[in-house]
Amino acid sequence: MSKPDEVFTVFISHKHEDHDLAMAVKTALDGLNPGHIDCFVSGVDITAGMDWRREIRTVLSRSHLLVLLFTAPSKNWDWCLYEAGLYTRFDKVGDAAVVCLFNPADSSPSPLADLQGVPAERDKLRGFLELMCLRTWELTDQWRLGALAPKIRAADLDASAESIASAFLRAGSTSTYYPCHRVVLSFSERDDITTGIPATARVTEGQSGTSSYTMSLFNLAGGTAARTWGDLLASIDGVDAAWRSELDQHFLLALGERLFPAATEVLNAGHLARGQQRSYTPVLYSVTRGPMVGATTEGEPLVDRRPRSATILLVPTLR
Repeated sequence: MSKPDEVFTVFISHKHEDHDLAMAVKTALDGLNPGHIDCFVSGVDITAGMDWRREIRTVLSRSHLLVLLFTAPSKNWDWCLYEAGLYTRFDKVGDAAVVCLFNPADSSPSPLADLQGVPAERDKLRGFLELMCLRTWELTDQWRLGALAPKIRAADLDASAESIASAFLRAGSTSTYYPCHRVVLSFSERDDITTGIPATARVTEGQSGTSSYTMSLFNLAGGTAARTWGDLLASIDGVDAAWRSELDQHFLLALGERLFPAATEVLNAGHLARGQQRSYTPVLYSVTRGPMVGATTEGEPLVDRRPRSATILLVPTLR
């Protein structure tokens, strides 16, 4: 039996309904080097009568790695993200190791977008497990004892990766399929909304915003630079297009909470060089108003009517 300081501790953060998945991941990780890896699963390893908040903090403080199992964006992940936040604050020398294993049909949660994300696909999982076993110091600077499992066999890595991937499939996914594309825009106090949707409006990307697939219609997928509505317009020659003018008119009518006629103008987007360009009808789906930002003057209402975001649907046409 290894000494306590030779045991690699993994904290597995998961939703209660994903208990079976967490146990499958625990079994797969423990089996990489039995006796040298200890996975903590809160629903199992905290017994009745224990101060569970204190126990979680204690385990997090001695963990070398936190693995978040992210199965579907439709679930409430506040507690799991709280655990991840607690863990990163315990680190004293740098960024603590947080790895998000997520359903390949979805993406990792936006608060963890800058951290390591691994889609639950066999090849991707195998790469993560190989890193954990053979180049452990690259995964977490909390471990300074060299390779965790230097004699691991390729067949064992394959089996563990397959086990985790299968467990994610059994856990299922409640991801949402959108039959049309959507562009989500956010507005700042400086954006001029008097003539329509401002070109300076920022494109909100991610699981609750504009998907990478939708951004690819404008040849703007990938990268970390913030995009604006103007960037999207420029990419498809839409600055002076008739569809933009119609969309702006509908936006202004919506600000006055008035109905507008059905959209008739179309835009062309996609990869023209690859023969993948298609026609879409842009439809203003929603405008969200938010609370006023900054101080208010005497007698001014606390509720601001200024729009904070808008969602535009791109509905495929047969034209």
